[in-house]
This record gives sequence, structure tokens and C-alpha cells, in this order.
Amino acid sequence: MEKYFISVLGADKKQYEIADFIARGMNYTNAIGIIVTTEFMSRILAFDTWQERWGNTDRVLTEEQNESVAMQTFSGLNLTRRIIEGQAGIDGMTAAKRCWNYQKGGFQWYLPCLMELGVLCAYRDEINKAMKEIGCPDECLLPTEDSDETWAWSSSEGSQNYSWGVGFSYGYFSSHGGKDNSGMVRAVAAFQPSPSLLTGEAKSNDCLHSDEALINMLRERGYKGELTKTLTI
Repeated sequence: MEKYFISVLGADKKQYEIADFIARGMNYTNAIGIIVTTEFMSRILAFDTWQERWGNTDRVLTEEQNESVAMQTFSGLNLTRRIIEGQAGIDGMTAAKRCWNYQKGGFQWYLPCLMELGVLCAYRDEINKAMKEIGCPDECLLPTEDSDETWAWSSSEGSQNYSWGVGFSYGYFSSHGGKDNSGMVRAVAAFQPSPSLLTGEAKSNDCLHSDEALINMLRERGYKGELTKTLTI
């Protein structure tokens, strides 16, 4: 399994190890979010969670992605930007708008793509453990098998009427989520990790990686779908 590190981003925008953050007498109210760092990406996960519709425009706003392509897109930032532009005529809140308009810490937050959401699901228990340690209430935690709402939207589109999402209860992916339906929304933001947190071949810049390393990571995580080495950051 690839290396990973769970840390916390303080309100001062400094990265802390969980134990050090607690030892300083701080809790989640003194933080912007949880940082999830792997060998190929580092993301800040917001504590806030919402229920929103994806927002249907009866057309594809980004590109229609099958599972193989969706699993090889490593950032939802540009996807979210394009969704926002395409949803200009939609009244009310949507999943992408909720994330894009989130302003905590001054970061540009966005709706995670399927791959990013899958990483959060893969490390669900480790993330929840860290959040509990810094005093997060239950509503901040990622959903588990015992949660009432477990389905989360991604910014990866499956078709004009459906978008990809992740069921956090059992870790399944599906492109059959109707865009008019309500689903859980979690915002993420890109983060530049401290080089010392990961060693060996890990890079502090999440865009410095090889196709081969990423594909090996996907296989190690148990992904058995088609992989083409056409990777989108």
C-alpha cells in the first residue's frame, strides 16, 4: 500500500501533526481542515458537509467519463470551474456552487473528482480517527456503514443526466446518480505538503509523478477497471 499521512491545517495555515496540534491545546475550531497526503496528491478536506443536488442542465458540462477515465482524473478543480460556468442559468444551490463559494481559509475549494473522492473513501477510517482526536462532532465525519446518508457527489460526469458518486458505506462507485437528486457534498482544496512528511519517492508537488506509479497505486488499491495511462491532473 502507498504511503499516506493524515495531518491538520491550523487556522494559522500551518500544517500540524495530529499529536502536536492537540498538545498545543487546539481543537477543530482552531483548524481549517484535515490534510490527506498520499504519494501522488495532497488535499485539504473541509469539516463542513452539505446535502445538495448536482444540478441538471440536460447536457454534459465537462466531458462524459466512463469509469476508466474518471479514475484517471486526479483533480476536480477544473471540472468544478467548468460546471459552475455551465450552471450559470440554474437557480438555487448545487453541489459545485456550494464548494466553489466556500471561503474558509481563503482557499479555492472545489467539488472533488471521482478519484479524489475515492481516496477519501479509502482512508475514511483513518480520517475519521484523526477528526475525532481533534474534537470534531459526528456531523463532520465521513459517513460509515451506520450513517443515514452515505452517497457523495463528485465533479466527474457520467452522462448528460447522471454524475459519478461514491457510496461511503461500502466504497462503491456509481455513475447512476441522477443530477436532480440530493447527495452529500464535501469540499476539498489543493495543498502543498511539507517534503518531510513523506519519504522515498514521494514528491511534495502533487503533479510530479509518473503514469506507471499512479497505475501501480490504483492496482494496489484494488482497482480492476481498464487503465489507459491517459492521466489528467
